Amino acid sequence: MCGFHLIIAKKNPAADLNQVLQRMMQASAHRGPDASCTLHWQDNRQEIWLGAQRLKITDLSNQANQPFVSPDECYALLYNGELYNFYELRNRLLAQGETFTTYSDTEVVLKMLIRQGSTALKEFEGMFALAFYDRREESLLLARDVFGIKPLYYAKTDSFFLASSSSRSLAVSGLVSTEIDPEQIDHYLYFRYPQKGRTLYRQIHSLPEKSYLTLSPEQIPQLQLHSSSLPSVNDLLPETPELLHQTEELLKDAVLRHIATDVPTGLFLSGGVDSTLLLALIKETGSPPILTFSIVNDAKEKNFGTQDYRYSRLAAKQYGSYHQEVPLSLSLFSTHLENFVQKIDQPVGDSGAMMTYLLSREASQRVKVVLSGAGADELFGGYNRHAAYYFYLKHYRWFTRLRGLSKSTASLLPTGFSHPLRKTFRLIKKYAYSLSDDPATTFQQFIGFPDLDMPPTNALPTESVSPVDPNFMEHYMALALNHDQHHYLIEDVLQISDRSSMAHSLELRVPYLDTPLARYIQSLPAVFRLQRGKKWILKQLLNRYGGQPFAHRAKEGFGLPFGHWLRSESLPVIHQYLDDPQQSIYQFISYKKAQNLLKIHRNGRHDYSAEIWSLLLLSAWLSVNDH
Repeated sequence: MCGFHLIIAKKNPAADLNQVLQRMMQASAHRGPDASCTLHWQDNRQEIWLGAQRLKITDLSNQANQPFVSPDECYALLYNGELYNFYELRNRLLAQGETFTTYSDTEVVLKMLIRQGSTALKEFEGMFALAFYDRREESLLLARDVFGIKPLYYAKTDSFFLASSSSRSLAVSGLVSTEIDPEQIDHYLYFRYPQKGRTLYRQIHSLPEKSYLTLSPEQIPQLQLHSSSLPSVNDLLPETPELLHQTEELLKDAVLRHIATDVPTGLFLSGGVDSTLLLALIKETGSPPILTFSIVNDAKEKNFGTQDYRYSRLAAKQYGSYHQEVPLSLSLFSTHLENFVQKIDQPVGDSGAMMTYLLSREASQRVKVVLSGAGADELFGGYNRHAAYYFYLKHYRWFTRLRGLSKSTASLLPTGFSHPLRKTFRLIKKYAYSLSDDPATTFQQFIGFPDLDMPPTNALPTESVSPVDPNFMEHYMALALNHDQHHYLIEDVLQISDRSSMAHSLELRVPYLDTPLARYIQSLPAVFRLQRGKKWILKQLLNRYGGQPFAHRAKEGFGLPFGHWLRSESLPVIHQYLDDPQQSIYQFISYKKAQNLLKIHRNGRHDYSAEIWSLLLLSAWLSVNDH
């Protein structure tokens, strides 16, 4: 695991590119504190600068450091990731006569790319972002894994092509413009993140998942897919016992593949279905007891926070882990906010990012790799919005007739102050205010923040299907799950997982996105995955291991009790970043609107904590990055 940086320049560049590369590396030094190396090649038509910062996970020797260069010095590889099938690929290469100087997956990736070029990418099972340079052709290949677990950014000017694990590194290079893109600010305000393939910087782009980019002196950058979007849906549905057996075996294999063998491994444990099932399976596979980590809010904040403090302790005791807790407080949040903003690269308006950051800070003192339940909700249908959308589609005619009545009734429900039904009322309100006669619009409003900005045009383009069509429910349910897998998962969940953990030089792995498991679940119809409730497949598996208390707890999400803290009139970060009308954020949203949201939230009329967090984070990010 590492961070890497690349500059390709036309001959005789005016800039001191060695200094530029050092600035880029310094901006993301936390991604690889164990080794730092650079390489400079002057070729016939261009020169290339490569820099790598390594976090040693597989093969701890210095021989596995990067940039990794072939013995004939014709090829170089920058690689950030973990290949979980690399032993299988290594053995195949050995049988074909290849020899190896390391036991790292980096060397396997290099030799596969030399032999097969971009076609090798289809065989890589794991998380990765890479840059492969061919000196003879003076050509570059950039690629990113199927789910976009690891980040990769790039920018092109008349004189330079740059790529990096960090958009901040590209921004500080001085070679590209850092002009903010107002269109992407609008997208952020509605969805909490920029558009896929874009960043808040107009000139800096993100390589999409499952894609690769090629570049040579005679060729403009060409972007192509290396994997198909989704497996074909299986019309022959498995019987429940067969389905549970197959899912369980694939998940066990995923857990074993993701536990690191050369360094200590931990688990982020919330006491919810996803992480608790991972813990139960770790015990079932006979692995040694693992360290688990939970961030817990005070019990009195449970109506704005979560009850993870109770369930994570119970899960750790039941399944025999060594449990560590990080008590969450307003003072801890305030102390670390600025450092958090400096390390997150691109802002994501999800307070779970700050939670993951604080949790990773504690975990990094004990382990070097941590497992997470991220990805399960998107694959298995685990969000409240998935269940709500399923119910809406199933009773579509009824909801379209009562839409106005449900909205007026929901407006009476209080959500802005602490009471036992606050979370339930909040879900009902979101549901009622999102309903539309158009199913695609309804789901877009489920996932958006219409109180901050207007929805982007055609954010969820889809062919309209009539309610009398037998495929009506499956069409729109698949739209919802596919959108979350290819947008929300990548641009929100996985982005905050990577940035918040790597800010503390901690590698976060996601077993639920293991390639064989993900392919199997994606082959099941979307309606089938929801017809017995949210994540019914995982819940039934967890029940097999005595996990009924965790399988039946309410879905709470993962975020700060920010709404509770906002009730205080003297919150310093609000004064600093939102109360000052001169802050840069007010180029993009009206000061009056932001202050009105704060006022309504504080008087208890409505819960606007998610919207206010998005604004606070964006304002802090613009301030820290001098915009």
